[in-house]
Amino acid sequence: MSYDRERQHRRRRTAKHEAGHALILLELGLPFLNVEILPKELTVSTPHLGFVLDRGELVAGVCRLDLLGWMRQRSEIDGRQGCEMTLEDRVMQAMAGAAGEMIDNDPDFASYDWKESGMGDMADAKRDAKFVYREKSAQWIRHRILKPQFDRAVRFIRRHRKLHRMLTNALMEKSLLTYEECAAIWITYDDMVRRAQ
Repeated sequence: MSYDRERQHRRRRTAKHEAGHALILLELGLPFLNVEILPKELTVSTPHLGFVLDRGELVAGVCRLDLLGWMRQRSEIDGRQGCEMTLEDRVMQAMAGAAGEMIDNDPDFASYDWKESGMGDMADAKRDAKFVYREKSAQWIRHRILKPQFDRAVRFIRRHRKLHRMLTNALMEKSLLTYEECAAIWITYDDMVRRAQ
């Protein structure tokens, strides 16, 4: 395989990963700023950082959250400040990148490389789960919280595989999609589903 084809393969894998995050955020009705593959700047604090290491070359992506949008949305819904997600939703969102990345094969929580490809996502999910379940072991958290939410993300992305593919293809074409562009893709997908019925 030529270098350019390998690079495109890595970009597609990362696009599928980030499209998984974006799809779950859209489903949960939670605003985000944008989703990007091959961003120019990455920091340790970048939220929902996903990356693929392939033969030592880094291919990265990010889904940037919109904290002000979350606060506005929650206050519009019920007058409270802040958009509250359940622990299960937060963990599913973190697991959605890996689920999206593997969706065309047989997604398997146990065989995914969480130490490289999904290191940031796993760290986010573990931190959230450990905060709620301080007394539980790492193994309990892995089997009772992390894996079930990974499986939940897989089920959702499978149900909306065409939408996930549309988001992936748009990311491959543009590298960066705003929340508004992702929402427009969702609306186009909804229209296609309605016409098919």
